[in-house]
Amino acid sequence: MPQAAQIKETKVSGIPRIDTSYTQRARYFDSENAFNITHAPVPGHSFVTERDRAFDPDTGTKLILLDQSAAMKIAFPATTPLVLASYARVCAGDTLTHTACATTVCGFVIQGSGRSSQGEDTIEWCEGDVFCLPGGVSISHASDSEDSILWLVTNEPQLAFERLAPPKEGSMLVQAAHFPANVIKRELETADEKLNGRPSAGLAVVLSTEALEETRNISPSLTLAMNQLRSKSVQPPHRHNAVAVSLVVNGSQCYSMIDGIRKNWDPWVTVVTPPESVHSHHNDGNEQANWLIVQDGGLYYHCRTMGFSYS
Repeated sequence: MPQAAQIKETKVSGIPRIDTSYTQRARYFDSENAFNITHAPVPGHSFVTERDRAFDPDTGTKLILLDQSAAMKIAFPATTPLVLASYARVCAGDTLTHTACATTVCGFVIQGSGRSSQGEDTIEWCEGDVFCLPGGVSISHASDSEDSILWLVTNEPQLAFERLAPPKEGSMLVQAAHFPANVIKRELETADEKLNGRPSAGLAVVLSTEALEETRNISPSLTLAMNQLRSKSVQPPHRHNAVAVSLVVNGSQCYSMIDGIRKNWDPWVTVVTPPESVHSHHNDGNEQANWLIVQDGGLYYHCRTMGFSYS
């Protein structure tokens, strides 16, 4: 009959201990001190100042990072531990070029029209459009005859955390994709019709691509969705393990309650909802509210640890 393995104490005599560079690197922790790690929390911040800079003509053509790395004690730019958001202002007739060390770059057009080019791919965009491109390859955002403002989100902190490089061309899961504003609007209307007048805590259109439609993600680690909340309605308090980085698209009399703190919505402001926080969204206005939300939910779904619940 099989017997359980036993750990036996053995002694080796006559062999001198040898310290090497490898043994010197080794560290040992026991069950008392291995798990007492304290990380700085993710601030539930609203980026009003950065929004104002993006809308200021004197800013010129510039990428404005929404960086909370100092508050989180992280050694690289980050809005949240795995997500970096930014505003991009591109003056009329000008071009902003950048290369994100990321697997994906998601964009929303706040103002203006133009195009984003990467290699052989060029996406023509206008106000309200969403687009995505792979990271690791130079992207040029060109504005037409008026100044353009883009909202960009990447997973640069995720790669920086493990000192990783983006996938090489030809092995990327993220595909160049364009989600026109009128199609997003139509999809929201269709989703609303499905409710057929039933009470709802809100609705969303989740944006994905052909290569990732099985997971409903915009990248393996990120989810992207346009959310909508009817007038005079509330999305009940809920929580989830994924962080939320949200852009207020419209919602003149809206606010969120995040762990008991009221956060009023301002046009085009980026709001961070910390992971596991209890939060609700409220629309006191006479028009529907919309906000574009990026979450690191792809990782949690993959690990089966999303942890969504109403509170």
